[in-house]
Amino acid sequence: MASLKKVLHDQLNEYNEANAIMNLVLFDMAMLHVVRIARIIGFPQGNALLVGVGGSGKQSLARLASFICGNTVTQVAVTSTFGVNELKEELKELYRKAGVKPAEPITFLLTDSQIVDEKFLVFINDVLASGIIPDLFSRDEYDAIFGALRNAAKAEGVADTSDSMMEYFIGRVRHNLHVVLCFSPIGELFRVRARKFPALINCTAIDWFHPWPKDALVSVAQHFLHEVDLGPSDVADNICFHVAEVHASVGSQSEQYFVVEKRYNYVTPTSFLELISFYKSLLAERRQEMSNQIERLATGLQTLKNTNKDVTALKEDLKIKMIDVNAKKADCDVFLEKMGEQRAIAEGEQDAAKVVQGRADAAAQDARKIEESAASDLAVAQPALDAAKDAVNCLDKASVTELKSFAKPPSGVDKVTDALLILVKGAGKKGLGWDPAKKMMAKVCYRRPVVLWCLHFVDVSRLQE
Repeated sequence: MASLKKVLHDQLNEYNEANAIMNLVLFDMAMLHVVRIARIIGFPQGNALLVGVGGSGKQSLARLASFICGNTVTQVAVTSTFGVNELKEELKELYRKAGVKPAEPITFLLTDSQIVDEKFLVFINDVLASGIIPDLFSRDEYDAIFGALRNAAKAEGVADTSDSMMEYFIGRVRHNLHVVLCFSPIGELFRVRARKFPALINCTAIDWFHPWPKDALVSVAQHFLHEVDLGPSDVADNICFHVAEVHASVGSQSEQYFVVEKRYNYVTPTSFLELISFYKSLLAERRQEMSNQIERLATGLQTLKNTNKDVTALKEDLKIKMIDVNAKKADCDVFLEKMGEQRAIAEGEQDAAKVVQGRADAAAQDARKIEESAASDLAVAQPALDAAKDAVNCLDKASVTELKSFAKPPSGVDKVTDALLILVKGAGKKGLGWDPAKKMMAKVCYRRPVVLWCLHFVDVSRLQE
């Protein structure tokens, strides 16, 4: 088995270099399937029926076995418009490649999902049973094929007849064309097809793909998890064994489910691969969350360190500031003490001001009384004042000229003039004489007309007094 494993790994590497990469895990059961398929298609007219649930590796192992045997793998590209006519065209091409020179060994790989029409199996049944498909080629196409094979048939001693050439052509096709059917046993479809088309069973070698054993599950888990950092090797191995155990336990529970509910639940290798893929994605997600939390915690710790450093610096600065604060506090206490003293002085002055204010209020009351008395006197004198104003209105320039024309004033006028001069110019002007007095009065009356109406307030009989 060790030598076989090495050979198959070398062949798989060669296949991956020349074709699309297949990520296969060649555990013991898989290697046995590769050897079995290679032995089947290595024989002339060797056709295989691979029976197993989805994800068992039927197609991948068949491709590897065909590569080892030197066969070209062909599959139909099923589309929404793919029908019987398209399948016949595909079979024509396969027959030409396999039967006409230069003939080459071909592996025709067909899965149950590619059988979109049950009529496809009619042609597949004919290929497996006899190789003759009625109405596959027209008469002209057969003539062209026989013409291309005539030299080779003649070299091998085949008679140049239609039947002989047909038999020779079909023999070459069956020798080089190997049909590998990949079917799933789940459901009734496989059983129905086996009854309707007996060549699927009778003309093929059946290779049953049984559930993977536990060691195969562990090998697959180790293969797909080796790229993930799972810590020490013993931890990684325990995880692989645990994944295999979980998958196997689901199979056991499915059997119990069938006993209780009479319903099937199939646990396929695809489920196991999805389990591994889900574990890898979940592990990556959890690790990313953990990494984010670690980064967040580290950022928080760094922030705390920086804050602690800032707080220490603030404490030192606070000590320096407290010295200044204490000095300011002492100055403030002195200032408050002075303010207290000044406040006491101000309160004393305020009391004195209140006394003065009381006196001022009393004086104001007296002034108000005097004002009220003056107002009453003014009310009494108001008619005389109004009469004086009316009298003043009668004074004009002619009156002043008349005053100046007096050589000797009438009795009483000189006294009035002296009184007015005293009022205007001062007491020192009394007794100036008439001529200077009347000139001055004329000037005064021009400049100050208000003096004119003041004359009417003078009681001539009391001027002497």
